[in-house]
Amino acid sequence: MIPAGLRKVAYASIALKGLFATVAPRLSARVAATMSLPGFENTGELEPTDWYVRAVRATGVGMLAAGATALLLESRAEVAADEESVGSDFDGIDRIDTDAGDSPDGETPDVDGVDVIGDDGDDEDEATDIDAADGDSTDE
Repeated sequence: MIPAGLRKVAYASIALKGLFATVAPRLSARVAATMSLPGFENTGELEPTDWYVRAVRATGVGMLAAGATALLLESRAEVAADEESVGSDFDGIDRIDTDAGDSPDGETPDVDGVDVIGDDGDDEDEATDIDAADGDSTDE
């Protein structure tokens, strides 16, 4: 994943290029022609047509809007992540507390109506408790 700082730089450069193309579309088109045609002679003498200038300006407006929106969303995501990390002590590891002493009545809670083995301290009634939960009783 790309670091947040690098994303912000990329979004800002897109917004700046869009601003340049919106404010000075002819100059932007000339610079683009000079940069994209280095092997040709007299690229500085090329003159863009009116429809191309309008297209460069429209592209610049879109790039400015996209870059500014991305910067805004990035800053909001950063603020939300900071708020979440401040309000939470979660370290990324789920833990389940299995201590019986933590329940309100001090006993191990029943799971789905089945007595948990060893919850009452009598190991001799374990088979009877399990069979009774199933509906089969061996004490009759």
